[in-house]
Formats: sequence, structure tokens, C-alpha cells
Amino acid sequence: MPEVFYCSKKQLYPKFGYAVPSKQVAYVRDDLPKFVKEFVTAHELYHLRDKANWWVWREIKANTAAAFKHPMGFVICVLMSMAPYRLWYYWNRITGKN
Repeated sequence: MPEVFYCSKKQLYPKFGYAVPSKQVAYVRDDLPKFVKEFVTAHELYHLRDKANWWVWREIKANTAAAFKHPMGFVICVLMSMAPYRLWYYWNRITGKN
């Protein structure tokens, strides 16, 4: 049975959440607004059962699945992700520096 742990911003920054499929554990920031926390939780739980290998495809699938369940959380999460520190995080991930 998957477990979700709600952690401080300090523990997960700059991420909103993180999944460890091999341990069936997901971590989600506890400082997120309620709708965003619900979206991120659904997103990370999706990762725990996803078998895709390419990280971009995994993210597309997890975002889509969670957005259908929590559309308001998805929209707010997208807006929150426009913060410079989040854009920098994505840039580093895309360029392989993260």
C-alpha cells in the first residue's frame, strides 16, 4: 500500500513532491495550498504505479491523470510553477543539471 508523507518546504525545495516507486512512498510539501496539495499528491501517487521510462512521458501522464481528478489544483500549481525558482528547477532538469 503506498504511503504519502507531508514534509516541510525546506525538506523538498524546490520540488512540490517526490515519488520513490521502489519503496511505494511519496513525499508532498505540506505548505502548499489545499487544492495544489491534492493535485500534487495524486500526481506523485500516479508515479508510484507508472512503468514508463522516459521522464518527460512520466510527467505528462502524471500531470494529466492528476489534472482530471483535481483541475483547480492543476491550474493553481501551473501558476505557482511560474515562480523563478521553479522555472530554474525545470531548466536544470531539462538540461540534465538536476
